[in-house]
Amino acid sequence: GIGVLAGPPAQAAGGMEGNAAASAATVRYADGDEEAWPLDNALVDAARARADAKKRSAAGTDAVSRQRPSFLFAGLRTLAYWPRDAFPRSVPALERAAPAIRAEVLQLLAAVESCPDDAEDGCMGPAASARWELQQEGLHSGTWHKLELWARGECVQENCGAAPCTAAAVMATADAMREAPGRAALSLMLPGTRVRPHCGPTNHRLRLHLPVLLPRGARSSGGLRVAGEEQPWVLDRCLIFDDSFEHEVELPAADLAVPLAEIARVVLLVDLSSLMAMSTCAVPAMGLAQSAALAHGRVPGAPID
Repeated sequence: GIGVLAGPPAQAAGGMEGNAAASAATVRYADGDEEAWPLDNALVDAARARADAKKRSAAGTDAVSRQRPSFLFAGLRTLAYWPRDAFPRSVPALERAAPAIRAEVLQLLAAVESCPDDAEDGCMGPAASARWELQQEGLHSGTWHKLELWARGECVQENCGAAPCTAAAVMATADAMREAPGRAALSLMLPGTRVRPHCGPTNHRLRLHLPVLLPRGARSSGGLRVAGEEQPWVLDRCLIFDDSFEHEVELPAADLAVPLAEIARVVLLVDLSSLMAMSTCAVPAMGLAQSAALAHGRVPGAPID
């Protein structure tokens, strides 16, 4: 959901590699959730002001910006879909891990189906509720669940224990956003699900999808649209996009009275830092230097304009 600045500074949680805590700003999301971003408050304030100014400039005109985050940091590449080769350390490793991840996903789905069906909960049995959670943003109709592996700067222990190969692949992802708002999760949708157009909270985060299960055993599947452009999910192939751009999902309806493994769309979702991309997609030199400081929590005293 869209975030707004709220409350006093807080300390950031530790990262995947136990990074030292940095100064942080507390951000509240539309669903009421809060977390600390390990960024200087002045920098976050400037990003929020920049986003607000962009929205005001389009108000009362026919111009509708496709990129409408609540926090818009300066000097970062503006690109709805990112090339896979922008992350040569992460993409090949994740794609090599896809078969092992798929095997764990199939085991998790088999466990769900061994529970009593709960149609209201999208066929996710009550015994599975400790792991698979409903998406709570109020953006969708149909069935959309997540199994979080990494959130708020730490491993979700129970879920990582249930999917150790998947967790290991996430932990080994070199370009993963290790601090908030970075996330890693398995995302499950069933046919007929629709996610309304919306924008993520910030442009310094990119979202990677690795499809490991597509309906009816398909090698590719449509349904994702970012900034008005649809690109397919391709089995075992990473797709990277900037979710600060407007994006939506619409899956065609199908018979749900079949095994989950035959109809589910499951992607491994890993958030990446746009600051870690290769120079082929890099920001201008000055912006890159400032962004490197941002990436490591060493933010200049003055806001970046």
